[in-house]
Amino acid sequence: MGDINVQLVREFFELNLFHALTNWQQTARRLRPGEHGGQLFVQNTDLAIPRELPFLLQPADVSVIERAVVEVRAWHGDRFYPSVIEANPVLYQFVSQDSLALAAEVFHGLPFATILVVSELPASPELRQRSLDLLRDTGIGHVIEFPLVLRNIIDHVDANGNYPSSDTLQTLRLLKRYKLVRNQQMEFAFTTEAPPSDRAPIVDASPLPPEE
Repeated sequence: MGDINVQLVREFFELNLFHALTNWQQTARRLRPGEHGGQLFVQNTDLAIPRELPFLLQPADVSVIERAVVEVRAWHGDRFYPSVIEANPVLYQFVSQDSLALAAEVFHGLPFATILVVSELPASPELRQRSLDLLRDTGIGHVIEFPLVLRNIIDHVDANGNYPSSDTLQTLRLLKRYKLVRNQQMEFAFTTEAPPSDRAPIVDASPLPPEE
């Protein structure tokens, strides 16, 4: 299995009736310079009535997106402060000319959206808006936060269902079945410890508040 972050984002889109293709499934070619296996190409199989979408997406918004290239940058060790965005041009490499040309190939020239999945934006309204402005200025079409993706997956999972083709969904089902994770709030009934950071090296001058 590929990166667990990408796998979860893929599950999110598939539960919302998208067909998903990852870079590592494109066996006919090698990855080009600057590409990585954490990119998804998704196509909606049950398109809702089109409407104008915000830059910062909610899970329900994806129903009106026909197709999209999705970049997963869930660096769970940090929030996406303006300083993080400015120090990491890799975040918007997927909207470069070469990357967009690849997506056009995958989608056979049909129009598509671009979506960046981030861990979390700053809690401060001012810093949050500044981060969104910086990301928008790079040419990215939309942004969605990882906690919303994960919460939506949990909401979709049926505690009494069965998901033999997905270890991820089956694990979440068991957590719900035994009431170790509660719907909506995404609260765990046991004490959890943050895993080691898997983010890319970054320099952020903005201190994080201590965890409670």
